[in-house]
Amino acid sequence: MDTGILEDFVVLCSELNFSAAASRRNMTQPAFSRRIMALESWIGTPLFQRTSRSVTLTAAGRALLPRAGAMLRDLRQAKEEALEIAGKSAKSLIIASTHALSFTFVPHWMIQKLDHASFGSVSLISDSYAECEALLLRGGTSFLVCHAHPTATTRLSSRHVLSTRIGRDCLIPLSKPAEDGSPLWRVTRDPASQPTPYLAYAPQSGIGRILEADWQEHDRRPHLKAIFHSHLAATLREVAKEGQGVAWVPLSLAATDVASGSLVRAGDADYEVPVEVRLFRPASRLSRQAELFWEIASGQKEADV
Repeated sequence: MDTGILEDFVVLCSELNFSAAASRRNMTQPAFSRRIMALESWIGTPLFQRTSRSVTLTAAGRALLPRAGAMLRDLRQAKEEALEIAGKSAKSLIIASTHALSFTFVPHWMIQKLDHASFGSVSLISDSYAECEALLLRGGTSFLVCHAHPTATTRLSSRHVLSTRIGRDCLIPLSKPAEDGSPLWRVTRDPASQPTPYLAYAPQSGIGRILEADWQEHDRRPHLKAIFHSHLAATLREVAKEGQGVAWVPLSLAATDVASGSLVRAGDADYEVPVEVRLFRPASRLSRQAELFWEIASGQKEADV
């Protein structure tokens, strides 16, 4: 069987949209659909429920997803080990990270906490949470660093994925300051007031999922009006600095702006959302190099922002 079909399957599980998944796999939608149908024929049961408006995983599809990722990882690992035995493999480690953490936290953490260990070449992939999640699930990376929160469940919340907390962060509402230093925009929960212009996260953002889950769980959604969307916290931070509205930005990313006064808190501590920084990995066995990295990373003292 063409193992690329398993990658097609994992990407479609991430997108739940045939057009978007086909685009990511660099093929036409009809060709992509035929490959998914071929996989379903080989398995012997539908993996997706298709309607004119939505695509969802069947129970069989949900059961296959973690195993498909594990199979892809095992194949890559087998290839790496064979090349290593033959003396043709250069040591390398691939780590995926969400954009917000790749700017500041991950480089600092790698240098300060892990510089005593030799892992050969380390490649850092920076992307949206949705892309990083899909990359880990389909075996394209051994590790993922991202923000996490107990109320925000994801496909990484399963027995097939392990994680360890490597740091703490906080999502804080920030605004450009007025001339007197007070926030130009201030968040409120008063429904009788004018809604605060909100610089919101796009659906593929993990931070956006965390905010929505926390607000819903604790019934404390601020009175907001979304006027701009982006999956990048750095983009929302820059738009906030232009005075366009309020953005919830990780303190790890905005600490310099807060210290300089170019951004100020737009609400008290009750509007802040404490989060963890977690390192995720597949539960299945990794390469010797990756297992050593996990052993050292999971035993390190946490990094606080």
